This record gives sequence, C-alpha cells and structure tokens, in this order.
Amino acid sequence: MFQFAFRPRVRAALSCLLAAASVPAVLPAPAGAAVPVRHRAALVVASTESQLGQAQDAAFLQPFARSARQPVVRKAWNGSLVDLDAHGLHAGRAGTWSLVFAEDSTIRAACVGELVIHLAGSATNPDGCGVPGLTAQVVVAWDQTRHRSAPRWADFWDIVRFPGKRGLRRDPRTTLEIALMADGVAPGDVYNQLATPQGVDRAFRKLSQLRPYITWWSTPTDATSILERGQVLMSSAPDDAVHNISVRHRNTIGINTDMALSYGLSWGVVAGQSAFRLGQARNLLHFIVQPAQQAAFRVRYPAATPPDTTHPPVALPVDVQFWQVHYPALSQRFDTWLRDAG
Repeated sequence: MFQFAFRPRVRAALSCLLAAASVPAVLPAPAGAAVPVRHRAALVVASTESQLGQAQDAAFLQPFARSARQPVVRKAWNGSLVDLDAHGLHAGRAGTWSLVFAEDSTIRAACVGELVIHLAGSATNPDGCGVPGLTAQVVVAWDQTRHRSAPRWADFWDIVRFPGKRGLRRDPRTTLEIALMADGVAPGDVYNQLATPQGVDRAFRKLSQLRPYITWWSTPTDATSILERGQVLMSSAPDDAVHNISVRHRNTIGINTDMALSYGLSWGVVAGQSAFRLGQARNLLHFIVQPAQQAAFRVRYPAATPPDTTHPPVALPVDVQFWQVHYPALSQRFDTWLRDAG
C-alpha cells in the first residue's frame, strides 16, 4: 500500500502560498445553525484517491461547509488532465471544479498547462504548483497464505520460484521504476537510466518478460481488490489502501517497504473559476491545512499517521521534474507497448 506521512511545513508553506491573495477568515457558524444551501452553488472538490474520500469529507469539506455556510461536494476524478480542463477553463455548463487532489506529477502537469493556478511560491514549493498534502508509498503487497517470506522487486519477476499472477499499475509512473529496480538498477540510478533511450528500452524489456503474468490496476481500490480476491500472488500497491482492506484480509496480505517508491500528493486550485468561487476555494484550502483539521483527518484516516522515523523504509522518491518532462512521451510508449503486447 502507500504509506502516508504528512508533508513537512505544510501550514507554513500555505501561508506563503496564499499571501498574495487577501481572503476573509472563515467564521464559525453559530452552534446548531443549519448550513444554508440556497443562493450559493456548491464548491466541487475532485480527488483521485478514493480511499481518502470519506476522511477528507468528514475532516475538511463538511466542517468547512458548516463554518463558511458554503456547500461543498466531493467528486471522483480519474486524474485525466482532459477531464480537469473540461471542469475548469472550458467547463461551460458542465460546472466548474474548485479544488483537486492528486499526485504531484499530475498537479505539476496541470500547473504547466495552466489548468490549476500558480500560487505564491515558498521555500518548500518554489513554483507554487499546488499545496502539499500527503506523502505516499508504493510497496510490494502479497498473499501470505500462499507465500510466507517477504518478496522484493527481483522476486516479483521470478515466476519459477513464486508462481502466480502479478499486479502492476497501468501507468508508466512507478511501473517503469519498479522494472528497472527488478533488473538490478540501484534506486539512486533509476532516473539516470530512464533519462536515456537505452534505459527506457531496458525497462520495457523487463516488463515484457513479465507481461503474460500481469494483472493491471488503475486505482488503489483496484490494487487491493485483486489481492483480496486472490487474483494475484503479489502486487505493487498503495500502502494506505492495504491498511484499509477488509478486516478478514488484514492478517493475510503482507507488505514489504524495502525499495518502496515514495511520492507526494497535493491540492490544486482549479483555474477558470469566478472571483467569488476562487476566493472560497482559497478559503477552503486554508481551512484544510489548519492543525485542528489535520488532527481530525488523522483520527479518521490512521494510515496517514507519519511512519516510525527510527526505522525509515528504503524509498525511491518519485522524481516529479523527470515526469513533468518525460511523461507525455513515456505514456505514449507505454500505451503502444500495451497494445502491441496484446
């Protein structure tokens, strides 16, 4: 699963990010007051992380709705920039989203494409592309009823010793990095390899070796579902999603954080909103990062508790700048490879 930890100095960063805009403070509603919904269209918050949705709604969105007397609704988002554009600059009658929550590489691409607005920069976020939310990890998860010892990425490719299907994300991000580490590339050299045609060829050759045994997943829920149903022996998976699987499977699905891939998820303010909605979106973002709301979120989503820093996992940070440059080309190659592989 992904192992989630709160991004450092988020509150301080947001103060800098929002300094350029003067927005009124959110005043608490009188005790027992109902949230009026007429005359104000709801702010729409879109998130690609379905596992987080209920906790985000309870800790952030609905408390803000009550305090600001501003309706807020949550929508599922597939992470597509085309979908974001259709609900932002070119929303028309489709309706405008206000905030989005997704991987840093997605938010960065949206920022470059001017689909989310640039906020004032800070030491932790110099280009102002979104506000850091969480840090996640992709790890090896496996069915302990079929194999007891913890597999590594090299074992992931060993079908002879560990027969069974494998789960991988249907996206070049994290998948190509895993292929190279399974092929013996040290984590610190992965992006140097992927920046060369030879390294990209090497990653796809490694994937081709495993192709007949791969079951693809697209969302954290998909990743855990194929494990719970016994469709795969092992899978790359978000650590938080594995921690939130059904109770009867919690003792049977193991995780190995050795050589995990860590990456960030951030909030973005959608471009194309009216001035009033933009101000409300900024207010909501400021509300989200307040200590009280973060504490409420941790209660509702224990997987977001920071990991034990005395025994940190060995992790490869996903290089957001690398994917900002190379994602279009590698995504096209990945899609072509999938089609050619049948």
